[in-house]
Amino acid sequence: MTEQNAAPGQPSPGHVYLLDYLMRLRQEKTKGLLLDMGEVNASLMVAFIDGYRACQRANGIKDEERIRFYGWLRDVKNELPTEGWDVKYLRDCEGDHERAIQKFLDFVAEFVALREREKQGG
Repeated sequence: MTEQNAAPGQPSPGHVYLLDYLMRLRQEKTKGLLLDMGEVNASLMVAFIDGYRACQRANGIKDEERIRFYGWLRDVKNELPTEGWDVKYLRDCEGDHERAIQKFLDFVAEFVALREREKQGG
Protein backbone atom coordinates (compact mmCIF):
# COMPACT_ATOMS: atom_id res chain seq x y z
CA MET A 1 0.00 0.00 0.00
CA THR A 2 1.18 3.49 -0.72
CA GLU A 3 0.51 6.49 1.45
CA GLN A 4 -2.26 7.53 -0.95
CA ASN A 5 -4.20 4.28 -0.63
CA ALA A 6 -3.51 3.06 2.91
CA ALA A 7 -6.62 1.69 4.60
CA PRO A 8 -8.23 3.99 7.20
CA GLY A 9 -6.72 3.40 10.63
CA GLN A 10 -3.69 1.70 9.13
CA PRO A 11 -0.33 3.45 9.01
CA SER A 12 1.22 4.19 5.68
CA PRO A 13 4.41 2.21 5.05
CA GLY A 14 6.48 5.23 6.08
CA HIS A 15 4.55 6.10 9.25
CA VAL A 16 6.56 6.51 12.46
CA TYR A 17 4.72 5.94 15.73
CA LEU A 18 5.23 8.45 18.55
CA LEU A 19 7.31 6.25 20.86
CA ASP A 20 9.61 5.27 17.99
CA TYR A 21 10.09 8.93 17.18
CA LEU A 22 10.74 9.83 20.82
CA MET A 23 13.36 7.07 20.99
CA ARG A 24 15.09 8.67 18.00
CA LEU A 25 15.06 12.03 19.79
CA ARG A 26 16.53 10.42 22.89
CA GLN A 27 19.39 8.98 20.86
CA GLU A 28 20.08 12.31 19.17
CA LYS A 29 20.02 14.17 22.52
CA THR A 30 19.71 17.94 22.28
CA LYS A 31 20.60 18.09 18.59
CA GLY A 32 17.39 16.32 17.59
CA LEU A 33 15.26 18.45 19.89
CA LEU A 34 16.69 21.67 18.51
CA LEU A 35 16.10 20.58 14.93
CA ASP A 36 12.47 19.69 15.60
CA MET A 37 11.38 22.29 18.17
CA GLY A 38 13.69 25.26 17.77
CA GLU A 39 14.72 25.28 21.43
CA VAL A 40 14.96 22.88 24.34
CA ASN A 41 11.81 23.61 26.33
CA ALA A 42 9.64 21.07 28.14
CA SER A 43 6.40 22.97 27.38
CA LEU A 44 7.31 23.05 23.68
CA MET A 45 7.98 19.31 23.89
CA VAL A 46 4.44 18.77 25.19
CA ALA A 47 3.09 20.94 22.36
CA PHE A 48 5.22 19.05 19.85
CA ILE A 49 3.86 15.70 21.11
CA ASP A 50 0.30 17.05 21.02
CA GLY A 51 0.84 18.16 17.41
CA TYR A 52 2.27 14.77 16.48
CA ARG A 53 -0.76 13.07 18.02
CA ALA A 54 -3.13 15.45 16.22
CA CYS A 55 -1.48 14.56 12.93
CA GLN A 56 -1.88 10.87 13.68
CA ARG A 57 -5.58 11.34 14.48
CA ALA A 58 -6.11 13.42 11.34
CA ASN A 59 -4.64 10.54 9.34
CA GLY A 60 -6.80 7.93 11.07
CA ILE A 61 -3.91 6.34 12.94
CA LYS A 62 -4.56 4.94 16.40
CA ASP A 63 -1.31 4.60 18.33
CA GLU A 64 -1.99 1.84 20.88
CA GLU A 65 1.55 1.84 22.28
CA ARG A 66 1.32 5.56 23.07
CA ILE A 67 -1.92 4.90 24.95
CA ARG A 68 -0.29 2.01 26.86
CA PHE A 69 2.76 4.16 27.64
CA TYR A 70 0.76 6.99 29.18
CA GLY A 71 -1.30 4.50 31.21
CA TRP A 72 1.91 2.85 32.45
CA LEU A 73 3.47 6.23 33.26
CA ARG A 74 0.38 7.21 35.25
CA ASP A 75 -0.58 3.91 36.91
CA VAL A 76 2.71 2.04 37.37
CA LYS A 77 5.32 4.79 37.68
CA ASN A 78 3.02 7.47 39.22
CA GLU A 79 4.80 9.99 36.99
CA LEU A 80 1.91 11.52 35.04
CA PRO A 81 0.22 14.03 37.34
CA THR A 82 -2.80 16.04 36.27
CA GLU A 83 -0.60 19.15 36.09
CA GLY A 84 1.36 17.49 33.26
CA TRP A 85 4.68 15.74 33.13
CA ASP A 86 6.45 18.89 31.97
CA VAL A 87 5.47 20.88 35.07
CA LYS A 88 6.37 18.06 37.46
CA TYR A 89 9.64 17.17 35.78
CA LEU A 90 10.73 20.80 35.58
CA ARG A 91 10.13 21.05 39.32
CA ASP A 92 11.98 17.75 39.90
CA CYS A 93 14.88 18.99 37.74
CA GLU A 94 15.07 22.46 39.32
CA GLY A 95 13.90 24.23 36.16
CA ASP A 96 16.36 22.53 33.81
CA HIS A 97 14.39 21.91 30.61
CA GLU A 98 16.90 19.55 29.06
CA ARG A 99 17.00 17.34 32.16
CA ALA A 100 13.19 17.38 32.42
CA ILE A 101 12.83 16.26 28.81
CA GLN A 102 15.55 13.66 29.29
CA LYS A 103 13.67 12.30 32.30
CA PHE A 104 10.55 11.92 30.16
CA LEU A 105 12.51 10.28 27.34
CA ASP A 106 14.16 7.93 29.85
CA PHE A 107 10.68 6.76 30.88
CA VAL A 108 9.88 6.21 27.20
CA ALA A 109 13.02 4.08 26.87
CA GLU A 110 12.19 2.12 30.03
CA PHE A 111 8.68 1.39 28.73
CA VAL A 112 9.93 0.39 25.27
CA ALA A 113 12.51 -1.97 26.81
CA LEU A 114 9.85 -3.48 29.08
CA ARG A 115 7.50 -4.05 26.13
CA GLU A 116 10.33 -5.66 24.12
CA ARG A 117 11.08 -8.05 26.99
CA GLU A 118 7.36 -8.90 27.21
CA LYS A 119 7.24 -9.64 23.48
CA GLN A 120 10.22 -11.95 23.82
CA GLY A 121 8.50 -13.80 26.63
CA GLY A 122 10.69 -12.68 29.45
